[in-house]
Amino acid sequence: MLKSIVITGALCICLLCLLGTTYTAASDIEDNLTYQGNKARVGVGNIKAKADQCTHDMAASIGEMLSTALVNTGKFIVLASQEETAELIEEIDFGGSGYTEEGRSPEKGLMEGADLLVTGAVTTFEPDAGGGGGGLGGLKKKAFGKVGMSSKTAKIAFELKLIDIRTRRILKAKTIKAESKHWKADMAGGGWTKDVALAGGLGIYSNEPMEEAIRAVLAETVETISKEVPAEYYRYQGQGQYTQQYGNQQQQGGGSGASQQAAPPPASSQGGAGATGSVVAAPAAEDMALYTKYDFVPGDKVIFYDDLKDEEESEFPYRWNLDHGVFEIARLGKDFWILCTDAGSIRPKLPDAPLPEQYTVELEFYIGDPEGSMSYHRIHWVDANGKNIGNFGTVNKSTWLDIGNKQLASKSLDKRPAKGVHTLRIMATSRSVKCFFDEERVANVPKVENFHPVGFRVNLDPTSNKGNPCLIRNFRFAEGGKSMREQLDATGKVVTHGILFDVDSYTIKGESFKTLRDISRLLEDDPELRLSIEGHTDSDGDDAHNMELSKMRAKSVCDYLIQTYSINAGRLEAKGWGESKPIDTNGSAEGKANNRRVELVKL
Repeated sequence: MLKSIVITGALCICLLCLLGTTYTAASDIEDNLTYQGNKARVGVGNIKAKADQCTHDMAASIGEMLSTALVNTGKFIVLASQEETAELIEEIDFGGSGYTEEGRSPEKGLMEGADLLVTGAVTTFEPDAGGGGGGLGGLKKKAFGKVGMSSKTAKIAFELKLIDIRTRRILKAKTIKAESKHWKADMAGGGWTKDVALAGGLGIYSNEPMEEAIRAVLAETVETISKEVPAEYYRYQGQGQYTQQYGNQQQQGGGSGASQQAAPPPASSQGGAGATGSVVAAPAAEDMALYTKYDFVPGDKVIFYDDLKDEEESEFPYRWNLDHGVFEIARLGKDFWILCTDAGSIRPKLPDAPLPEQYTVELEFYIGDPEGSMSYHRIHWVDANGKNIGNFGTVNKSTWLDIGNKQLASKSLDKRPAKGVHTLRIMATSRSVKCFFDEERVANVPKVENFHPVGFRVNLDPTSNKGNPCLIRNFRFAEGGKSMREQLDATGKVVTHGILFDVDSYTIKGESFKTLRDISRLLEDDPELRLSIEGHTDSDGDDAHNMELSKMRAKSVCDYLIQTYSINAGRLEAKGWGESKPIDTNGSAEGKANNRRVELVKL
């Protein structure tokens, strides 16, 4: 089986972030901290060098990094290598020689044995497989041609084998490939790559595409091992206790052995709401202390949502119309973004029409260098003549809301935004407007008169600072709806998109605070009300996993309401329907966004 990974852009992510988020960094770290299941005992064997440019030392360094990565997952007991074990045996023999202090020497017979051997070979290792366009390399040359940018490509292939030590059976053999493309400047400070040292002889590739490719292969290797190790190998329970020997349950025909007590940890994924893998314990919700004054709730019905799926690098984003400027699809790491290289504006392909009575708008943008000059990001309202009649924007620490020719709000953030992804949000009615920068409300205008927009445009003005390319994504325009009480009285249920989770996670995000608080008030105001909390996903990913994920998300909501607002547990039920009850098509980004929801059904 062949697994390929392509990484473009100049973002270098540390290994721990790749192993498991968004993969989403949050979900990986979360898995590591919360995994409480049994562990499997593995040893990492000699990694062979079977590629011309990969030396024995480099292959050994990849093995060392793989051992560390497996330890960091918290799901494996990783035992010392043969070379390290030989040194330990020498120390034990020395301890029994009579020269060491009596009663303090290590004893024989205490070493653990591995159940599984992870081994393999590096079969492709090309630090400079070719130059030319693609990804941000080609785009950067267009945007900053005078700076001296060049594009590099690196490739690596790893032949993984997972072997049962006792039977010598190969449980899994898989080829994992990665390719990384990004630009490298011939002047100081020309990249976004984080300077993370590699093990051993690999250090020469720090801040190079080869580092990204190596880390991608290691991340996929750890994910494969986590997913493919059979359940019975996860048998260490902690404190020296094990389940029955693996394989016994097959001889006994089942029973209370490891197949019941030990479950494999989940495979991390960056896929859609229905990524494959098992589900383990996780906190019900993030810390919501920062969100107690955050009252943004996304609209109930998505009208336009551009997740940039099916886009082509270097092409103009096909779901937008160009007003002026230069816009192209680029990759940052593994993600698609809209890159603006010359100031201008674009409009989502929507028919001009009066905006809904209630609606929300969201837009993400990226900051690479918090200390450098930042790009301008503006969401404009447009009238029937195509003219801008208002805008919500930001640059550096400043935010503002202008409607007509009047500035209605202007707020300076406490500090410059940190490196990473940030969000502009608008929550409006025909009479009022609220604006948010991340979790902070920066504008609250209770009354707006003679304001009749029919659409939007996004206006961008990129900085000349190479560390802050002008990147945006995930423009989402949704219609608001009735209050929860009105929905419940009319239909017997509430459909909400305001309870948010990271991909393949069931830990509730902090931005969900307002929606959860509204649910608690609904229950507090009606002591007789009982609700079934029901999770739904889109159709992406494995059906069975989607079902389990939706159940766990519903349970997280119940747990949060019980723990935070002291709602009686007998008034709540948790159900998951996975992708089995769509309310919209799964053939479009908007439809999928509508299908990813939580419903409150009156019992």
